[in-house]
Amino acid sequence: MDAPHWALSSDGSGWMIYHPQPWMTQRVETKPLDATAKEWSPQTDGAPEEDRCLFMTFSNGHPVTEQEISRFFTLHYGDCVERVYVHWPQPKDSEENNITTPQFGKVVFKTSWIPLVMTLCGKRQIKFMLDGKTLWCKMFDPQKAQAFKRNGAS
Repeated sequence: MDAPHWALSSDGSGWMIYHPQPWMTQRVETKPLDATAKEWSPQTDGAPEEDRCLFMTFSNGHPVTEQEISRFFTLHYGDCVERVYVHWPQPKDSEENNITTPQFGKVVFKTSWIPLVMTLCGKRQIKFMLDGKTLWCKMFDPQKAQAFKRNGAS
């Protein structure tokens, strides 16, 4: 049995989609574009930053730099990184908690599909290895970030 062949034709007010089986032929109405509409730009009208982020945690004593993170994702996924934040502990944090190296950070991608694909299949976290250092990533939760800021952390 041959695969169905589709055909399109336009009369100016819509499209007819023809199918070899007549009952599957349908008309699709189209509307003209709004000439006064604002032009869409992915840089300004794209997904909000929190939808394009992954939260990262590092192993204690094995910090990962912004450059290492950016280079890793660029190498594996192409030119996809907008920016990387690595939280360096404040001197007061270091004295109280004995933490001297970064423990977490955030990577912001240019599009929202990269974090979604990486956390697909119901996984809460994904483990990457960067030059022998462990990098755990999960979807960024802006509510947790706000709570962190409210509790006095910088």
